[in-house]
Amino acid sequence: MSDEEITRCVRALAELERRREALAAGVEELRLAATPRELAERDRLGTEMAVLADVILLESATVLDRLGLTTAAMAVQHLLDEERLNRDES
Repeated sequence: MSDEEITRCVRALAELERRREALAAGVEELRLAATPRELAERDRLGTEMAVLADVILLESATVLDRLGLTTAAMAVQHLLDEERLNRDES
């Protein structure tokens, strides 16, 4: 990977993380939701945040693998697999 490709990947991951943090802030604001509308919005934001977290992990594993950091990529993939398994069990 060239330096430019690495920079693009890091920026893309940083943007995804920024979006995830914004969603997390929205979920936190609705932590004490009372109305059906607020509860629905909190659930929607939470679901979107979970999906984005998976995307971040998957993209991270892909980039690490492309950099030749196979063990690190496998560790991140394992974490993603565990997160999905835990979510499926809930």
